[in-house]
Amino acid sequence: MELRNKYLCFRFCFVIMLFFLNGMTYSQSGWYPIITPDPSLTFLNVKFFNQYTGIASGYSHDNGKGVIYKTTDSGITWQKNIYSPGYFADMFFVNNLTGYVIGTDTGYCVYKTTNGGDNWNRLQCPSGNFFKVSFFDANTGIVVDKRGSEIITTNGGQSWSLITGFNWYEPRGLKCLGQNVWILWDWSSKMYKTTNTGVNWTVTDFSGIGITVPSLYFLNSTTGYCSNMYNTRVYKTTDSGSNWIKICDGFGFEFYVWGNLYFLNEITGFACGNSNLGCIAKTTNGGYNWSITGIANGGMIFDINFLNSLTGYACGKNGLIWKTTNGGSVFVANISSEVPDKFELGQNYPNPFNQFSILNFKCKIKSMVLLNVFDMTGREVQTLVNETLAPGTYQVRFDGSGLASGLYYYQLAINKEQLAVKKMVMVK
Repeated sequence: MELRNKYLCFRFCFVIMLFFLNGMTYSQSGWYPIITPDPSLTFLNVKFFNQYTGIASGYSHDNGKGVIYKTTDSGITWQKNIYSPGYFADMFFVNNLTGYVIGTDTGYCVYKTTNGGDNWNRLQCPSGNFFKVSFFDANTGIVVDKRGSEIITTNGGQSWSLITGFNWYEPRGLKCLGQNVWILWDWSSKMYKTTNTGVNWTVTDFSGIGITVPSLYFLNSTTGYCSNMYNTRVYKTTDSGSNWIKICDGFGFEFYVWGNLYFLNEITGFACGNSNLGCIAKTTNGGYNWSITGIANGGMIFDINFLNSLTGYACGKNGLIWKTTNGGSVFVANISSEVPDKFELGQNYPNPFNQFSILNFKCKIKSMVLLNVFDMTGREVQTLVNETLAPGTYQVRFDGSGLASGLYYYQLAINKEQLAVKKMVMVK
């Protein structure tokens, strides 16, 4: 037993050392995984309807088939369904019951659910290498092909009209701004807009100013945002895409092919992207400035979606789905401004605990403070603090609602130097 404990201690310390050697100073800022990692899976889309029920879609690397996962218990368990060959490139829900997923590569198909994802039926429609789907209401929607064609329905997918002859390539953003007004942005830096339900499209070429858009998000029929792939510039429109103004000149990671933007309102927004660290950026001033947080071992993050202003979800590579319950921010309380004589990490209380526990620490001088939580294998599961703090005594709450019972470690680092590690036990 003593030998095993020494081994576990060595393994944990070794993992911690690797984190710092690799410069992994990004934090999760309240994001934590709610599904067991699976390297054979990639989730491209995630949607939660309430605190219990959510759906993720993507593909399996093992068999090359499109997959849909559903949870009804806040992510504790997930039901898996495998449908078509290829992969599910996009997903769109009209409401909590009615939704669509589309297949690309070799799985040219459209599936529909009318019971919140419990069952999916393949629709009879023209085949295509489908990339994006969007609906205006329960009846009117569009599915666009990889290379310039579209299928349109006005009766909820019962029948489809095929329209061909356009020049877009690998559409990355699609939005129904009104019943007849749709906007599309493709891989080749061109924006397409229709005002007659896809019959005719006007095109604007942005390649001269270098906008290659992997993500397009509209708050309403007039106000929208788009992102540039490689330098993470963010642009905004207030006239339904006719004009775009650059509001951010870059913030540190690539959106890459499947990056995404999500805005709660004109003030607060999020972006996820391609960094191997797994990055999410947040803005609280309308997209002009962004702060970057990271999700340890996250890899690429492809989609982000919020249920309300506090509860959000993200998904990506390695079959991972993350959750935040504090709006992707860290809340740390200064409980005493008296200057302590040393840096110190206190024991959490209560301990053992059921779901929530309080952690205290002392900061001797103004410092960059990093407070992380790890499981027994050394895997980081939450970052509670990642910011510069003034001298004082601080308190932060750990929320283990998305984690299993067991032994956890929490570590305090000051200016990137490990200071102390302590144990805590969660019993549900």
